[in-house]
Amino acid sequence: MSDMYKVTEVLSKIFQIICFIGAVGTLIIGIFLFASKDPMNAFDMEDRLINACGMAVYVYEPDSEVAAHVIGAMNFVYSVLLVLLGMIFRNVSLIAGTAKGKTWFSKGETPFQEDVVRMVREIGIFLIAIYIVGLIGTLVARLISENVESSNTMVMLVIGIIVICLSKIFEYGQKLEEDQEGLI
Repeated sequence: MSDMYKVTEVLSKIFQIICFIGAVGTLIIGIFLFASKDPMNAFDMEDRLINACGMAVYVYEPDSEVAAHVIGAMNFVYSVLLVLLGMIFRNVSLIAGTAKGKTWFSKGETPFQEDVVRMVREIGIFLIAIYIVGLIGTLVARLISENVESSNTMVMLVIGIIVICLSKIFEYGQKLEEDQEGLI
């Protein structure tokens, strides 16, 4: 079990860093696409399909400058999505460390701690936020151009709701553990 916590902690930390680097990269590209005088010559954008975190946008706008603005706006949206995903990986890493008793705020080697309950709940909130940000991004893309097809999966919303429900189970486990310690 100890190896599972270590692998989870290391992998989630790696993915957290990748998400934050990706967020900065997509933000820079988005700024460049908005600021450039001729953005379509700067990038080879023959394929105008972009996607991240379960959200895909295809721009079939004939005006290349408008298409670049849609793609630039979506890069801003994707940078927010990647930050949210990075925060999920951050919480997973902290949960693994806390449950093992390795963080400074850990109260022993148990997953039933107040901070773990909070972090699990935050993961659910971040997942729901990913879905909502995706919807807002789709609306923004359609406001810029009508020649946009998009898809936003509800999987993040459903998983977010399930994770929030799981946080209630962890909260109940935490209260049971506190009651048991009070009896001893």
